[in-house]
Parts: sequence; C-alpha cells; structure tokens
Amino acid sequence: MKNFAQYTVEDFAAEPLFIRWVQQPDDVELSNFWQVWLSNHPYKSDEIAEARTLVGQFSDTYMGMTSQEMRTLWKRVLESVHTIPEIDPLDQEVKPIASAFYLTRWLVALFVGLALVGWILWKIY
Repeated sequence: MKNFAQYTVEDFAAEPLFIRWVQQPDDVELSNFWQVWLSNHPYKSDEIAEARTLVGQFSDTYMGMTSQEMRTLWKRVLESVHTIPEIDPLDQEVKPIASAFYLTRWLVALFVGLALVGWILWKIY
C-alpha cells in the first residue's frame, strides 16, 4: 500500500488511482476509498483539493496517457533541454568575415554620406 500521507500535490496529481477518482467521480469504490482516506488525514484536504484542480485542468490534454508515460515524457523534455548546446549567433570562423563585411558596409555608407554632404556644400557655395 502506498503512503499517501507523504504525497505532495504533484504526487497526487500524477497518481493513477487519484486521477481515476477525479475523472470518474461516479465510481463508488474509488469515492469511498478517498473519502475514508481524507477523513483519516484531514490535514491533506487542501493538497487534495489543489491536486483535483490540477488533474481537472489537464485531464483533457493528457487523456489516454498513464502517469508513468507523463513522467517519462517530462524526463525526456528535461534531458533534451539540458543537452542543448549554448547557441552562439555566429560561428567563430564566420565572425571575422561578418565583422569585416559590416565594417566595410559602414565605411562605404560613411564615404557616400560625406561625399553627398560635400557635393551639397559645393553646390551651395
């Protein structure tokens, strides 16, 4: 028998027996079990209520997935996030080329701007 007294909100929300109780409120046997358990552990009523809300919110999204499948999926997501390399916008080999290109463009724009200002001043005077 599982020690539900040490469960957290997340543990209850991932527990298949608890999920079935929330999703199938007409199941007399499940309802009796949880009502008796709650009467023996009234200090867990807030956690149970919060876990019921969580299960209710996500039941439609995760319908058909067991709690083990959800845990496995979540574990895979976390592992994937931790294995993503730092994303450097420019590779170290490309950076000097890109820098030279941007510097050249900036210098050409500066030269064209100065030439335009010089031409305007020459026309005025």
